[in-house]
Amino acid sequence: MISIPPFIPEHPLIEQSAPLEDLTVIGVNARTAGRRLRDRLFVEEPDYESVLKALKADGRGGVVLVATCERFDFLLSTGTEADLDYYTALIAGEAGLEQEFLRKQCYCHRGLDALRHIFAVAASLDSLVVGEPQILGQVKDCVRRAQALELLDPLLDGIIQASLAAAKRVRTETTIAQQPISLASSALQVARGVHGDLGRCRLLLTGSGEVGELLCSEFLSAGIKKLVIAHPRTGRSETAVFRLGGEARAWGELEDALEQSDIIISAVGGGDTLFTRGLVESTLKKRKRKPLFLIDTTPSGEVEKEVNDLDGAFSYDLVDLENVARQGKAHREAAMMAAWKILGQEMQFFLRKKAERQAVPGIALVRQHFESLRTQVLAECGGDAEVATRLLINRLLHNPLAVLKETASENPDAQKTLDQALCRLFRLESTGGESAGCDDAKED
Repeated sequence: MISIPPFIPEHPLIEQSAPLEDLTVIGVNARTAGRRLRDRLFVEEPDYESVLKALKADGRGGVVLVATCERFDFLLSTGTEADLDYYTALIAGEAGLEQEFLRKQCYCHRGLDALRHIFAVAASLDSLVVGEPQILGQVKDCVRRAQALELLDPLLDGIIQASLAAAKRVRTETTIAQQPISLASSALQVARGVHGDLGRCRLLLTGSGEVGELLCSEFLSAGIKKLVIAHPRTGRSETAVFRLGGEARAWGELEDALEQSDIIISAVGGGDTLFTRGLVESTLKKRKRKPLFLIDTTPSGEVEKEVNDLDGAFSYDLVDLENVARQGKAHREAAMMAAWKILGQEMQFFLRKKAERQAVPGIALVRQHFESLRTQVLAECGGDAEVATRLLINRLLHNPLAVLKETASENPDAQKTLDQALCRLFRLESTGGESAGCDDAKED
């Protein structure tokens, strides 16, 4: 089992807040998954309905499934060791793999680590391409599906809504959202260097991953008019055509589509090498050495490294595109730190509000007690305000004073703690007498 603590600069106030000990995230993403798992889990659209209905049939609650083409996360308001077996078995079943094989590639976050993970996912700080915009809509859709089957509980709902609010702040107060645009700008810059006028180029998208579709949209906006989409699953290519336009081609016609294309965005994510040196070399001969620009958006690598050794072939992965835009590296790092700072503030705000809500029943009980005494005193004193207030004070203080005296005689150490609590509750200042703890409380 992989344990990856989500990075966030330490925030001392968060660590002092009441922990969400049972909050748990169990899942796998495109970075932790090996090739075999990526091929099984992140190629097809996740089958939300069957998984959620299985959870409902098993009597589960307080759970949300966040499933995209790069992650499969179960968010649990109260996770246990038994849940780890249960949910990894569900993921294994969805992927058609052995559970023990899958568990080595999964992660399990608990408590504040789980909270950080949820906030980071919503803010797109845990995405393959930091700042990609699709994740917000995907998380909202996952919440709606869980809510429709009554799997969502108030705690998870509150956490997710807080994470979405934090994500909105990140997108409006930092430049994180510009990072995918920066990546696309780098791709366009290289493409223009290879082909010149993009209006005459033909674009081939293999697969339909989020990053691939994002780059595809930018190329279309830059003037490319001819788009072909091919996918191992025909339904996926037709769905992508519906979103992006263009035409779908059968996967068996990939070589012909490659020959007719100038720019190729590889985004299947199955773990196989699709564009070998031999295939690209043969294609270049058929194209009479007219250049090819290939962009590999997958973590596993679908374009063989040796392709770059060929004259007329230009292969870039996401790291290469980042390097093209390296002049903005310091700016991006500053934006990342600003985004994590916002998440720290928003998590602290959420935890503080949660703690305040826990105090509400006690406050209501005290208020009810005070109001009962006030009513009794007014009835007994016949409208004499001085007598009534004096009597009310005596009755309000009767039990607290009795407890203080009893504690002072039985446990002097506890007495100091009670003094400090009283000074803090009523914002009292020491008069230099018996209650020395008031000065300490004031410093707090």
